[in-house]
Amino acid sequence: MCDTVGGLNAAFAIMGALYYRQKTGEGQFIDIALLDSIMPLMGWVAANLLIGGQQPVVMGNDNFTAAPSGTFVTKDGYINIAANQQKQWEDLANVLGVPELLTDPRFQERDTRKKNRKLLTPLIEEKLKTNTTEHWVEVLNAKGVPSGDIYSLEKALNAEQVKYRKTIESITDPNLGELKLFNLSAKFSATPASIDAPPPTLGQHQEEILTQLGYTKDDLKAMKEKLAI
Repeated sequence: MCDTVGGLNAAFAIMGALYYRQKTGEGQFIDIALLDSIMPLMGWVAANLLIGGQQPVVMGNDNFTAAPSGTFVTKDGYINIAANQQKQWEDLANVLGVPELLTDPRFQERDTRKKNRKLLTPLIEEKLKTNTTEHWVEVLNAKGVPSGDIYSLEKALNAEQVKYRKTIESITDPNLGELKLFNLSAKFSATPASIDAPPPTLGQHQEEILTQLGYTKDDLKAMKEKLAI
């Protein structure tokens, strides 16, 4: 995760620096640290401590900012539900057939539901266990309550939306045969991009790159003799 986000931050920084150079003609040194890149990903957990002094607690798959919000057990698996708004909570209770929870003082307000989530979760799961994940995802989303199946990795990689978006493409490697790779995540209307070659082998393009940087054949020969490349 650090490597991935660090690379993204570096790419954005380079684009910003290139824009600055285009405007001013001046270049600059860019300093990207993996530590700096990963820290902000803690999001509201870190913000709550930095701003509100609230220490985080281990909550598993629950979202501590709201309840019911997290992962719940169904008849045949798990479902993710994010009833973060009051109306979503009310619609969830009505869809599950437990309107009495709406008048229960322990669950009426967002803050009280958060405090009593350990009491609320089994009451919700009691109803969810009467039907399948697929059923609840369909009826809850139709009512405006965000929910979704908890996919396995294989199921996620073969999801219809992944196929439609062409998130994964196949390419042929001369030595390894067919490889399935993640496609470019940004899709441009005027300049569409594609993966045209397999991942390079170690040092495959070093001579090409060094030549573009101005090194001569003699320079490359000397570097090879010194085992620099």
